[in-house]
Amino acid sequence: MRKGFSALLLALGLVSVTACSTDLEVYAPAKEIRSVYCILNPNDTVQYVRVAKAFQVEGDAISYAAQNDLSVSGLQVKLTGDGKIWTATQVDDFPRNDGGFPATHTVYKFTTDGSGPGRDTLAHDQEYSLDVGAPDADDYVTGTTQLPARPRIRGVFSLVAGAGTTQCLPRLSLDRKFNFFWRKAGGNASYEVRVGLEYQANGEEKFIQYGPDDLITENNRCNEGAGSICVQFAEKELLRRFVQGMPEDPFITYTYDTGDSCVLSNNDLHLLPTSLWFEVTAVDEYLGNYMIVNDPKVSDVSGTKPEYTNLRGNIDVVGIFGSYNADRKYAILNVCSEALLGLNGSLQVGSCSWD
Repeated sequence: MRKGFSALLLALGLVSVTACSTDLEVYAPAKEIRSVYCILNPNDTVQYVRVAKAFQVEGDAISYAAQNDLSVSGLQVKLTGDGKIWTATQVDDFPRNDGGFPATHTVYKFTTDGSGPGRDTLAHDQEYSLDVGAPDADDYVTGTTQLPARPRIRGVFSLVAGAGTTQCLPRLSLDRKFNFFWRKAGGNASYEVRVGLEYQANGEEKFIQYGPDDLITENNRCNEGAGSICVQFAEKELLRRFVQGMPEDPFITYTYDTGDSCVLSNNDLHLLPTSLWFEVTAVDEYLGNYMIVNDPKVSDVSGTKPEYTNLRGNIDVVGIFGSYNADRKYAILNVCSEALLGLNGSLQVGSCSWD
């Protein structure tokens, strides 16, 4: 999740140059506007803010952006919330991976590693405000986000009793219908679900992932009670996704890590395998709206989209100040699920089949 939203933050600066707008004259040649992107993640030790110029020029806007660094430097950028204040440091020559665009750009960085005043960690379920520039400046921009609480995963993911006093990762029967559910994060948060499997093909590291699909706001084919959201995976649905990365080949042996799947104490939890994981991400209301509006599937009859933003200030602005929070749990597969995927030499027995 963190990688995905880092890409969102650092790449979406182009949206302000290329997007159509029904409310804002993005293409007005004589009028500069601001493009601001900041996505908070309380599980990260740094948070980044991208501030750029956005305006139309004569000719191709994409070509212009490729030849010019539109970053805005020299600004005072502050984050406030939970009774604390963070002052950003400017990072020049920050690398970017945008193909034909300049190799680096300028960003602003908040340190949230808890190492001292002004470097405090972010609190869950808390409102934060972003201020870009001085309030009396012509290009001042501000916005708020409600950082979601952690959407705690519930159900079968608790450690189970093993031999002696050990606690073990649960074995999941993904060959059957499977209910994945979590505690709501509160507010108007929406959710994304990801399931990942890290495995080896003849010892070479591989990875395959399910999701995310559309944002989730309600139960899907299951109900695990008030205060929770539940998504039901159909019989073998996840296995069919995973097997796409494991074509049958007599010369390939597929394995995944199930060793040391039991521990004696909480101090040893870091030793448990992390090959199979389930993750739910709570997205704050503003970021959720932004993602929906910018989804390629969303358009009006004229083929244009409104420019959504929760930012405001003394200059016209596009972009988003949002936040998200995630929870992840680990497990291992039951023998039938392993056999269907051809993992670890497990054999299909009894009624275990793709039928």
